Amino acid sequence: MRFVSNFPYGRAPFWLLVIAVVAVGLRVVTARRHEARPDLVIVTHTEAQFDAYRKAIPRFEREHGVKVQLQFANWASLQARLQNAILAGTEVPDLSEVFAGSLGFFTRGPAEDFGLLDLTDRMRADGLDKRLVESRLSLWSTRGRVYALPHDVHPVMLAYRRDLVEALGIDVSKLDTWEKFVEVGRQVSRDLDGDGIIDRYMLDMRYDGNWALQVLMFQRGGQVFDPQGEVAFATEDNAQLIRWYIEQTRGPHKIGYECGWGQPVVKAMTDGLVLFHWAPDWRSWVFADEAPALSGKMALMPLPAWTRGGRRTSTWGGTGLMIMKQTRHPDLAWELAKYLYFDTTQLGERFLATNILPALKDAWNLPEFATPFPYYSNQRVGQMYAELAPEAPPVYSSPVDDAGRLALDRAYNRSAQYYSEKGEAGLLEKIRAELAEAAESVRRLARREKILAKGKL
Repeated sequence: MRFVSNFPYGRAPFWLLVIAVVAVGLRVVTARRHEARPDLVIVTHTEAQFDAYRKAIPRFEREHGVKVQLQFANWASLQARLQNAILAGTEVPDLSEVFAGSLGFFTRGPAEDFGLLDLTDRMRADGLDKRLVESRLSLWSTRGRVYALPHDVHPVMLAYRRDLVEALGIDVSKLDTWEKFVEVGRQVSRDLDGDGIIDRYMLDMRYDGNWALQVLMFQRGGQVFDPQGEVAFATEDNAQLIRWYIEQTRGPHKIGYECGWGQPVVKAMTDGLVLFHWAPDWRSWVFADEAPALSGKMALMPLPAWTRGGRRTSTWGGTGLMIMKQTRHPDLAWELAKYLYFDTTQLGERFLATNILPALKDAWNLPEFATPFPYYSNQRVGQMYAELAPEAPPVYSSPVDDAGRLALDRAYNRSAQYYSEKGEAGLLEKIRAELAEAAESVRRLARREKILAKGKL
């Protein structure tokens, strides 16, 4: 302590100096520890999957003698930051989960410039191309090659207020076509108290079309883009669909009401304002989580078909797992991807926590998928989605994917505005013209992308 007493600037400055020296030393030691990068870094944008992977990764680390770092990132920022890092050649995670519709964002320009590993040959070598739902590979393929593994299928059913539907005398087993569904919907979508406002609607339907219109389009066999990435939505069948959709959401015979998200849709369900709601596998869990008071009062049914005996489901959303070209350990990254997505010892428990149906068909035979779900009147929800999954339609991507979907929305909304102002007269011709104009605007962008893809710009 004599040294402290003799320190020329006094005791307080001495101890401040000591604290500073220790802090710098600790920072250096910590920095050196962090210099040792883990063998693999994987990033996800979904809380449920982050929790599942956090539990699963320690076993992979023990079995392979490696260190894996799991990161969570907001999707909106992840997509832009990841693409920018790929283009700049800066550090990126070894593996990253991405949303449906985003593959085109990462596969612009010449194929040799893609920052992603081509997984096609690895999948075939491991026989995964035969074990997965074939249609799901379309989401993650471009130019005939697969660049991400499919996490899910997301087949769509309708969730409905079983108690209210039964009280109205509706037999859902007879609602096997949209024609029959609409016929019943026009009977039950009514003003119940005479105030001029409809108090009960048949179906939750977005007024602007958007995802609901696309779910129906995919069910009918339509696409925003074809397998080659060409614009494909300006068809007569889609024109007829848009007219049908407009008639269900506007005018004197409408059966649809837009419930929104979160608490508004919970209130619409609870009050019985809307009887039927779109329920891809993941949303069936959301309903149970957000509206627990309806447990036992809800049930699920397949979508009505457009023609008798036709497809009874569609698809909405999806997640895929990409491996970056920059990874130092491509084989190890491939093993981790397969472990997280296709290890059946994990998939049963994961289904019980999310209702998400994996793309691996082998997993559907696990007992968890046959477990009765009390919320949906003890229906075996996993089996119901699994029975529909092979019918899930493909969905194709394009480097101008976002532009295509926005253009389709624009064509729909202009057509709906025309109907609100002028009615049925000339509506179909207006829809055809709007679709043609929207398609051409996207083709102009696509032509530029083709030039980029050939490396000529």
